[in-house]
Amino acid sequence: MMTQAKPGRGPKDSKPPRIFDDDYDNQRLIAATRRIMLVGRRYRRLLDQALKEIGHSQVRWEILHAISLDPGECTLMEVAARIGLEGPSIVGAMAKLEAGGFIERRAHGNDRRARLIHLTDKGSEAVTAMAKVVEQSRERLWRNIPDADLDAMLRVLAQLRNNLWDARPDSDGADTAD
Repeated sequence: MMTQAKPGRGPKDSKPPRIFDDDYDNQRLIAATRRIMLVGRRYRRLLDQALKEIGHSQVRWEILHAISLDPGECTLMEVAARIGLEGPSIVGAMAKLEAGGFIERRAHGNDRRARLIHLTDKGSEAVTAMAKVVEQSRERLWRNIPDADLDAMLRVLAQLRNNLWDARPDSDGADTAD
């Protein structure tokens, strides 16, 4: 027997989740935390859909963009830190990027265990193409947000980042991107 989906639960539902209702604000910290998480997830999903239209993905964008931030070569651990993940969690994606011709991994002169990662021409072209889509998506996301509100949000997020890093005694502070 097939059950009917509840209203507001389908993937095509464009109404924001109840957590965004004004009456939820009586629990401000819970509301703020959930909203950060939900907005981030929704943005990544929309960005992934937009990038798929040009043959890429949000994961590919994050990794290749992180590599492109360094004009030379970087290690897997440096790339992982730039995107806020642990190295082992991106090993499979890196192998796919290498097999696809987007990156090359070369031996590290000083450390036989480490490999240096370098963007290929194909990888650089992909970053350029994806950057255009990401910029369009970003502009759509931030429309109608006054500069003063954006500045306030950036200050709050910087403090949240600091609070998280202060709470992690094992943190190396690698994720310092603003």
